[in-house]
Formats: sequence, structure tokens, C-alpha cells
Amino acid sequence: MRTPKPLGRALLAAALLPLLPVVLGGCAATTSPDWDARFGDSLRILQAGQLIAPDAPTRNGQTVPPTDGRSVSEAMHRQTESYRSPPTSNVIQIGVGGSSGGR
Repeated sequence: MRTPKPLGRALLAAALLPLLPVVLGGCAATTSPDWDARFGDSLRILQAGQLIAPDAPTRNGQTVPPTDGRSVSEAMHRQTESYRSPPTSNVIQIGVGGSSGGR
């Protein structure tokens, strides 16, 4: 006995449905070796262009200024105290921008 047409189409669709991801996956499997090989080059070029001395990290990487614990502690203490009581500023007023009071 023959199956009706709508059921035949449904069976065909059910049989081909599992193959759909395989067929579509073949399209997505293409790689771009040229793009992947140069990925991030533009960012590295822009960052290198912003440096004054590009070899500074390798040239000065191991340089540590000679300090001892006492001088570092005193510097930290002076910095903390400068926020608690900031030094007075020496501002000289010349009278520019204000009213002189005279006519």
C-alpha cells in the first residue's frame, strides 16, 4: 500500500533532518590561516607607536633603585601627612579680575 504524500514528505524530512547540521557544519569549517596568523597585529602596532622608547622594558626591566626600609617608610609617612595637613600655598594677589573699589 502506498503512503499518502504528506506522510512521505514528513518521513523524508525526518530522515534528512539529522544530516542538516553536518551539511551546514561543512560551510563553517573553513579557516582563514592568513587572518589567524595576523590576529592582533594592528593592536600591537598601535601600542608600539605610542611608546617613546620601545626597548625600555627590556633595557630597564631589572633596574631597581637602591632604597632601604627606613627611607621608604619616611617617604610614606610624609605623603600621608601631606594629605592630613597640606602645606600652605604662597599665592600673591595682584588684584586682577576683582573690583578695585575706586572710581
